[in-house]
Amino acid sequence: MVKSYAISGGHEKTVEVAELILKDGGNAFDAAIAAHLAMYITEPCMASAGAGGFALCYKQGESIKMLDFFTQTPRHKPILVKRDFESIRVNFGNEVEEFHVGMASIATPGSVAGIFELYERYASMPFRVLVEPAKDLIRSGVILNTFQSIDMALLESILRRDESVRSVFFNNDKLIQEGDILKMPYLMDFIDLIKDDGRNGFYKGEIADTINRHSIERGGYIRKEDLENYKAIWRDPLFINYREHNIVLPNGPSLGGGIMALLFHQQLLNKGDWLRSIKAFKDKSLSLLEIEKAVNNEYVNANYSLNSQHSANKGTSHFNILDGHGNAIAFTCTIGEGCGYFIPGTHMQLNNMLGEAFLLPEGFHNWTEDVRLNSMMTPTMVLNKENQLSLICGSGGAGRIPYMIAQMIDSVCVHKLNLAEAMRHSRVYIHHGTVHYETGYSSNINCGLPTQEWKDKSLFFGGVHCISVDGKSSDALGDPRRYGASAKA
Repeated sequence: MVKSYAISGGHEKTVEVAELILKDGGNAFDAAIAAHLAMYITEPCMASAGAGGFALCYKQGESIKMLDFFTQTPRHKPILVKRDFESIRVNFGNEVEEFHVGMASIATPGSVAGIFELYERYASMPFRVLVEPAKDLIRSGVILNTFQSIDMALLESILRRDESVRSVFFNNDKLIQEGDILKMPYLMDFIDLIKDDGRNGFYKGEIADTINRHSIERGGYIRKEDLENYKAIWRDPLFINYREHNIVLPNGPSLGGGIMALLFHQQLLNKGDWLRSIKAFKDKSLSLLEIEKAVNNEYVNANYSLNSQHSANKGTSHFNILDGHGNAIAFTCTIGEGCGYFIPGTHMQLNNMLGEAFLLPEGFHNWTEDVRLNSMMTPTMVLNKENQLSLICGSGGAGRIPYMIAQMIDSVCVHKLNLAEAMRHSRVYIHHGTVHYETGYSSNINCGLPTQEWKDKSLFFGGVHCISVDGKSSDALGDPRRYGASAKA
């Protein structure tokens, strides 16, 4: 049994909050709840009460479970006289992508339901204790770090949509910069509300009434009944075997879990050549239903089910926690790019999961009512051949997520690199018909496609935060590509 703890994640303050709870005697799940609440101010472009996500949960002595608290399409599709749905173009440096924001882009969020499901099943500390670290950050404010300042700059046009948060994200009409202090004073009342009223404080009552009213007035689909009926769901994860390791992946509605399973199958066929495995998978151009069928064909008893035909990504963060009792959690969440609407009096932005161009192949607003959306988010755990936990990991990075995590798993579990070595190992990806690779990628890149070399370790290749476990010791590392942080003892 591991006698020490390990944490890795996307922000140093998120990691510090988790560490504080562990030092105070909490378990990994207590720490995860506190860390996620802290993310509302430490990583506000990736996490909020308006977000959704997945978590893999390992309670010592029990089977690994998946918590699905991802976003849901509205139960009904009202006919809108006007529709708040605006196109936004975001320049990511290597490409410009189009998204849509506004009230008509909001899917029913699951973040608050998720933390209360986690609390009721696994927590050991009172909820009032778990909210205190986030409240301390709200009181003091959080210094804007490099990655969050980059993210805010990309999403500035979205943050400008809501006048109520101009004083939060702007100073004299200029976006706050790295080193400035981010303060979200209204978040304090929101945290106290859910501390006192639980999930009903968000999904019922005044907040639900306000979202409902503004959605009707401004041209959105979400209604109070969507919030009142939202449920976080416990699911069985997807188990696959790869080179004497049992890899535990999120089942549907995680599309990323299915893609990673098929990538590992390709790796066996291509004798460990990642570029050819990625190309072979992408060349198949599988639909969502074909991915589901392929996973179940390649892995006996996989029971993989996507549960939906709509896919969403972007704006994602991840953390891992391992406590001194051997309990562990891999937790990934997202608000997309954010819809530009902040719930009055909370400083909490809702997601824009119904506003991403790749969401609906038949065009916007043609989504199926009352279904979970799919996502590339892929919190992952790896068990060794003795069925002991050996690796916990996950990543942001949208569509690249499963590809980057798979390469990290291969480096650690097959090539036996330590975390630091594996993190430095060069990654490869095929994007829009071009092979992108980091300097030092050792395999043959001549596969008939144009190439682009990245001389620096770039967030283009995700941010795979990891914890490794070896007997009674553990290690943790946040991916520097995504300015990750870690702590261990």
